[in-house]
Formats: sequence, structure tokens, C-alpha cells
Amino acid sequence: MNKIRAMMLGLLVWAVPTALAQSQPDLNAVAQRMAERLQLSEATAQALREAFARHADRYEQGGFFWYVAAELQRRLNDEQRAEFWEEPLRAVRERPARRSWRARQDRPDRRMRRERLHRRDDRPPARRAAWMAARGARLADYLNLTEAQRDSLAVLRRRQGDAMRALLRQRREGTRSAEAFREQVRQLREQYRARFRQLLTPEQQERLDRLEAIPENSRKAMLEVLRLTDTQQQQLAARALQPGPDRRALAEILTPEQLEIVRLHHRLVRTWRAVQRNDG
Repeated sequence: MNKIRAMMLGLLVWAVPTALAQSQPDLNAVAQRMAERLQLSEATAQALREAFARHADRYEQGGFFWYVAAELQRRLNDEQRAEFWEEPLRAVRERPARRSWRARQDRPDRRMRRERLHRRDDRPPARRAAWMAARGARLADYLNLTEAQRDSLAVLRRRQGDAMRALLRQRREGTRSAEAFREQVRQLREQYRARFRQLLTPEQQERLDRLEAIPENSRKAMLEVLRLTDTQQQQLAARALQPGPDRRALAEILTPEQLEIVRLHHRLVRTWRAVQRNDG
């Protein structure tokens, strides 16, 4: 059952925000900036601000945008809900007709990229390294780590990276089986988590626990607001096993109301991310 839930979540929540590693901001101001980004009318913007305020206690717990989306779906009329789709979040560009997932994977440039990834050296790509560093910085800020703790965390991450790259090299060279590789990776992650927690104070550990609970809370929020039947959950799990995401399949599984909540959730999260990038 846990596997089914995980696959269902992977299919449905394609835009779940990353962990909210920050102190809770002024949600009224965030809602206002999102309303301006979407160019909502004043009545719709007010409904968004009120929904944010009503569910403010869920912001750092996970599932916040699911509850906001469900409330907007119930509260707004058809014209107001349509406002969320009128303003594009990105500039509209001329694109060729969208091909199937399988056809996109067979493109020559995709094949060359996969070959390069298999031949790459042990150093992580610059973009991934930068992303990991930024993610670590946000987590350190969220936990309010001291300079000494940040230095210790940097050493711990460097040692973890060296150990992981050594495992990858052994796997590519064939000196370690796939099963042994997975088991060693699991052990490395458990050791890293245990050592990381040892660096923290009890208050910081409690804050980390709340952060780690966000994905599960988001899953529970999704199930609560969508009220998925057992049949729908099984259908979504079966669809998740097929290659390539196909959001059009959701329309065949979800009711119109459920589908609209999913779309509103997706739109809210994308807008929230855009606002966060601009503020950063």
C-alpha cells in the first residue's frame, strides 16, 4: 500500500513545492504578490488572501497549497477561477507540436546526453553542485546553524560526497553488484543523517523533524481535499507505472472538481515559486 501511495503521489503532485526551508513570511503580502503576478481582480485577490490567512498554520507543516486550492475551488465562481489561467507565468514561445515521451527520449541529442552522463568523471556537474550548495544554505538558514555548525556540516557533506562517488565508480567498474551498491548507499544516507543530527541542538532537531514531515503531510492533505476513492488511487498507481508523465490521463480518473483542485494547486505552487525567485 505504501508503494501505491508513493506512485500515486509521484503522478499527481508534479509541482509540490520543495520543503519550505524558511521562517514563515507575511502570508498576506505573499498572497498579494501572487495575485499581482496572476493579475487577479480585487475580489479574487481578496479570496486568495483570506484563504492564505485561514490556513496559515499549515504553511510550514506541508499541504498548505492543497487546502488553499480546495477552498478556492469551492468559493470562487467560474469567472473568478478562470482568472488563474489568463496570465502566463512564462513568455509564450513558438514551439513545434509536442511529441510523445518515447519519441522525445529517442532524439539524437537526448541519446548523446545519456551517453555523456554514463562517461562522465566522478565530479558532479556544475549546475547540480550549485543547486546542492544553495539547498544546503537554505537548510542551514532554516535551522539557524552557527558558523561552527556550518563548517562541520560542510566537512560532513564533503566526506559523504567522496564516499558516494567512490561507490559510483565501483559500480561502473563492475566491482560492486547492484544489490550491494543499493545497500551501501542506504547505509551511507543513514549514517549521514545520524551524524548531521548529532550536530544539532534539541531545538534544531525538532525543527528538522517538522521539515522532514512535510512530504507526508502534503500527501495526507492531498488525500483529504481530493477525497480519492480506493478505485481512483489504484488507477493512479497503475498509471504511474507507465513510462512518461501524461497529465491528460488525470481527466479520465478524477472528477471535474478534483481535477480543478489539482490544476489550481499546480498554478498556485508555480506562482509561489516565481514570487520566491523574484524576492530572492
